[in-house]
Amino acid sequence: MISASRMPHLLGAVRIAIGLLFFQHGAQKLWGFAGGPIDHNFATLHGFAGPLEVTGGLLIFLGLFTRLCAFILCGEMAVAYFVRWAPHGPLPITNGGELAVIFCFIYLWLVTAGSGTWSLDYLMRRDTLIQKRTAGRTIASWEVYARSVLRVILAFTFSLHGYRGLLGLFPAAAGRPGAVPMALDRLPALAGGLEIFGGLLLFAGLFTRLTAAALCVELLAAYLYSAAPRGIWPIGNGGEETLLYLLVFLCFAATGGGAWSVDYITGKTRRNPASTVPAL
Repeated sequence: MISASRMPHLLGAVRIAIGLLFFQHGAQKLWGFAGGPIDHNFATLHGFAGPLEVTGGLLIFLGLFTRLCAFILCGEMAVAYFVRWAPHGPLPITNGGELAVIFCFIYLWLVTAGSGTWSLDYLMRRDTLIQKRTAGRTIASWEVYARSVLRVILAFTFSLHGYRGLLGLFPAAAGRPGAVPMALDRLPALAGGLEIFGGLLLFAGLFTRLTAAALCVELLAAYLYSAAPRGIWPIGNGGEETLLYLLVFLCFAATGGGAWSVDYITGKTRRNPASTVPAL
């Protein structure tokens, strides 16, 4: 069990990893990172996203202006999803927009959670100053609700991989022809049962910490088995979504499912001192 005093460190580590994963998308558009196509047409949404993702990913990595940056990037991902991916179908697993959805709701959560430790905001005590203000305290108090929203959305999108693997539903992404298959989809079909059952438990927020910990083991195995042998960079080896699920589920395993969960309603999470991200 992770103590409450350690939670800002976990939040900081997760934020750093998310910033790096996001930065590679901008680097791909600007400089052809990992062999990706360069887009310097900054008048288009896709081209403009390059410098925004490089700058935003770097700021998230450094933990500088974390809440403001996360708010802007959340909006960017929402626009990207509805403009580019939603027209291809109603579900992120089939329209190619799953990654945008994951990033969008992670950034929504970071708006409320802040930067954690190992950040410039923390070193300069910006988070402390923000949370001393009425508006800052209010935003920070929403973290348990933002975490609940993040849990529900990611539990839903994650469980769809189980239905694909076990039952053959939801064909390959229509919006991303030729994309590298996701690491999750290369596991044996029986793993789909774990994804369906685990996804349902996470969606309800029932036995959240235990369920998230078990799914972290599966996600790590999926990345090492399927993605890692195909290349070092997550943007090109099909493992990026798997890593993002792993990072977020690690937080759920440590903090619980937030206020809108069965665990919270029944009191199982409220009795745990590590169930929330402490204010810095």
